[in-house]
Amino acid sequence: MALFVFLSTTVACSNQPQTAPTVTQPTSFKGEQFPTIDSPSLQFLPRQEEVAGWRLETDPLVLPGEQLPRYLEQDARHFQRYGVVDLTAGTYQRTGAPGFATVQIFRFPDFIKAFGAYSTRRMGVTSFLPIANEAFAGKHSIHIWRGPFYVRVMGGGSEQAVNSLKDLAVVVADRMPQATSKPAILNFFPEKDRVPNSETFTATGALGQSYFANSFTASFNVEGEAVEGLIRPVANKEAADALLQQYKKFYTANGKQLDPVDNLGEDNFTGEDAYAGRAVAFRLDRFVIVFNGFNQRQKILDLAIATDQKILGGIRKQLVAADKREEAAAKPKPATSTAPPWIVTTPQ
Repeated sequence: MALFVFLSTTVACSNQPQTAPTVTQPTSFKGEQFPTIDSPSLQFLPRQEEVAGWRLETDPLVLPGEQLPRYLEQDARHFQRYGVVDLTAGTYQRTGAPGFATVQIFRFPDFIKAFGAYSTRRMGVTSFLPIANEAFAGKHSIHIWRGPFYVRVMGGGSEQAVNSLKDLAVVVADRMPQATSKPAILNFFPEKDRVPNSETFTATGALGQSYFANSFTASFNVEGEAVEGLIRPVANKEAADALLQQYKKFYTANGKQLDPVDNLGEDNFTGEDAYAGRAVAFRLDRFVIVFNGFNQRQKILDLAIATDQKILGGIRKQLVAADKREEAAAKPKPATSTAPPWIVTTPQ
């Protein structure tokens, strides 16, 4: 049951590709007065010339999450959606060569929110780096998800500086605690045909629907055709049913429904739309699962069936135990009598 409570209260990002802000040497925070706070992230920043070729230029900046817009402007919204606790930033200069870099460490309440902030920034990326938990390289940046932290290293000024950003990134990551794995709910997606490193946790909607915020998603390549998968955990069965019906209305209004599928979840529907594609959606206890694409219906359905079986196989005992607890709580409690034991009452 703890799994459901944890997942239903997790708040975490846009399903649309997002790009990092233009890389310029940061100066906007200089001369500003920010509250002095301590953050565990400070211990992860290299000091002085601990990284060959780089020197820390000024004292690191630590900002509470609510103050991020003063430093990042509109880009702050992305991190605030995931409940960012604070940002620790250090600026570095190349030694013996032109160039600069900024190391930004965003701290979150838990590793799922950090994964969400990171994962929705790497959509469409193919240049992954062997840095745990996961990392990718942009044109002038390195991005790392590491436990409850998202690290962004940006630089410029020379090609040499950009090429050595990884040196800074590796030192920072090696000092940080790792998460044991990606969010466990992602394991319910089938391994077959899943695109590596395509999993996300999105806070602002998925599949073009805002009500699918706080969903876990993954991409699949089925014989060269793309399929998007979604798992949305909610607080209870009633909320899950309402969410499934809301998505069903979307296909009723814009496309057409197809025949439901026997023995798929506890409720399901299939539909198709000229623009939104084909969808197979079902509810299983407190989960809503959707697969969407322009493939043949059966190929999308195969992914849905495989997910249904993985969820049942993985948490069947938890689902049964939770149902029993709810049934027991709903039963009326037997009345307790305060009469002395020698008084015998009989039904009227």
